[in-house]
Amino acid sequence: MSEIVNTSGQGKGSVVPEEVKAFNWGAFTLSWIWGCFNGTFITLIILVAGFVAVIPLIGWLVPFGLAIWFGKNGNEWAWQNKKWESIEYFHKVQKNWATVGIILAILGIISSMITTVFGFLFASAVTGAS
Repeated sequence: MSEIVNTSGQGKGSVVPEEVKAFNWGAFTLSWIWGCFNGTFITLIILVAGFVAVIPLIGWLVPFGLAIWFGKNGNEWAWQNKKWESIEYFHKVQKNWATVGIILAILGIISSMITTVFGFLFASAVTGAS
């Protein structure tokens, strides 16, 4: 059995191992923050794309589409752009990013729901009191 040579951090010249090629939930959920810590600065374009989000009905599609693109390519980009001590360590770090990203996404959804409920309750209390 031949040992896999670690070519991480060598840019486009890095040979990305098959074990690394998978969807990256950290890149999907935390986009530009994940990108900065993983040497993948192309993810910063989502900050500009956020301004498109104000367009009614379709504005959310651009940032969401970018997040999918980041998730699809994130592992390969992180492997190419940053030196990793091993595939196992790479997976450990990316799993931590995914865990934090998913937890924050869930907390964001819950807080949005709570804000919406309280907004409706406040609106009904104000209109009912007049």
